[in-house]
Amino acid sequence: MLAEFLPIEPTETYATVRKRTIRIGERLDDQITRETWKARAQADDRSQLELQLPGDRRKEFVISIDTAYVRSADPNAARSFELVVARCDRGGRGEPGGRYFVTGSTAQHAIRDRALQALEGVGYRGYGDVTVISDGAEVLKRVPRAMPKPTTHIIDWFHIAMKIQPMQQIANHIARSRPSPVEGLPTIDRDIRAVKWRLWHGRVDHAIGDLERLLTNLQGSTQINEFSIARLHSLGLQLLTYIRSNRGAIVDYGKRHRAGLRVATTLAESAVNSLVGKRMVKKQQMRWSLHGANMLMQVRTAEANGELRTRLRESFLQPEVNVPPLFKPPTPLLHAA
Repeated sequence: MLAEFLPIEPTETYATVRKRTIRIGERLDDQITRETWKARAQADDRSQLELQLPGDRRKEFVISIDTAYVRSADPNAARSFELVVARCDRGGRGEPGGRYFVTGSTAQHAIRDRALQALEGVGYRGYGDVTVISDGAEVLKRVPRAMPKPTTHIIDWFHIAMKIQPMQQIANHIARSRPSPVEGLPTIDRDIRAVKWRLWHGRVDHAIGDLERLLTNLQGSTQINEFSIARLHSLGLQLLTYIRSNRGAIVDYGKRHRAGLRVATTLAESAVNSLVGKRMVKKQQMRWSLHGANMLMQVRTAEANGELRTRLRESFLQPEVNVPPLFKPPTPLLHAA
């Protein structure tokens, strides 16, 4: 604006904004690192000491966690790198509040320390049930094992449902396009819905058995060379592998849903879109270094948590030393010093 109306050169460029943003991100990252040391010291393995209240949704602390891929600017590294994005909350579905955190480190203890620091902001003090909801990515499976006990790992129901939905669509297409039932597949749609129902109620062994029988029928069908049947068989194998590799993290989603508890990583995925996707991934062609992306995410996360001004004020204001009045020097001597 000054350059438009006055004969002066602009004083700030994109490089200046970038450097200042990264510098602020480094300052915020140092503050959070100091806070994680405190959170780590208070988070030894402890049992639940709170009173067991039936139906109390606020007894559970939930970490909805996901990963986001960012294009890398380093020519000697991979084409992209991962950022871990999470939202820590307490209570069931629709509860207000919560805190975000983003870290560029995929190490187990680094993610745990950031999670503990964010949980402290929602009332966690080392006691309470912690539930980690993720999509089953390998980098996120290690987090629940590093968290204080008791901690439960749950696979996001949305990812399970999204793997079943294309199978249902293909089954409906087969039923509509065939004047007579396909040989060996008279109940394909019903079998897929049965698998989904069993997974929703946490009956993993029965779901695996039904899915194996469905794949056997598909393999023995005379129409296996058709594209729809081949695609359905491929999707069924992918779903079977996903369920087997995450068998221990599939719970009774119906029971949790009726109790008002969370069953999906919707909060983490919305955080990925709002914090990372709009600036770094979607419709953005620029590439990032891991350090620059991590520092920018610290600034955006602090703004999303509503604490950016407070943290910057704390970093600039130096606390006054608590000295007894008897030993405080007079004003002239203070100025002379």
